[in-house]
Amino acid sequence: MAVPASPTLQTLLREPAAALAGTDLSLTLPLTRALLNEVLAARPAGTPIRELYVDPEANNRCRVHLAADAPVIGTVSRQLMLVPGAAVTFPDQPWLRFDIESGLKFLDKPLINLVQGQIESRLPRGVDVSSDYVRIHMPALLTHLGYQQLVPLIHQLRISSEANRLLLHLHLKAN
Repeated sequence: MAVPASPTLQTLLREPAAALAGTDLSLTLPLTRALLNEVLAARPAGTPIRELYVDPEANNRCRVHLAADAPVIGTVSRQLMLVPGAAVTFPDQPWLRFDIESGLKFLDKPLINLVQGQIESRLPRGVDVSSDYVRIHMPALLTHLGYQQLVPLIHQLRISSEANRLLLHLHLKAN
């Protein structure tokens, strides 16, 4: 039997900025490889991604194992090395960026550029992929996922990695 949420908890979930007024919290949240991949496995149906696994490595590197349905050519499998970019700050710089350091084959870049529009139309709102990077517009993605009320609380978000763990460095602020 589910216990009904208290009025205070309901307010927190509905209007977190108001319920948490005065909060200024910085935290580092380590996500193990197992947890991260469990979350990625629960992605929504209908995306072009068939397989997606992330292996966080030392020195801010993440190896990504990807199999995706690509327009024109069918299923493509790649192992990419991604490097997390600068911190996301709201509202000035809302894009979380990962540069593709290696893993694309000779014809991948021209093909990605050629079918860019078709790729973007199949990805969740807020996700932008090119032959050089993967970018995530955090407010758009959070809104798309139904968490738009959290966007004003995120002051800064930065991602780094160490062996077997992705680290989310998060600064939440509610005025």
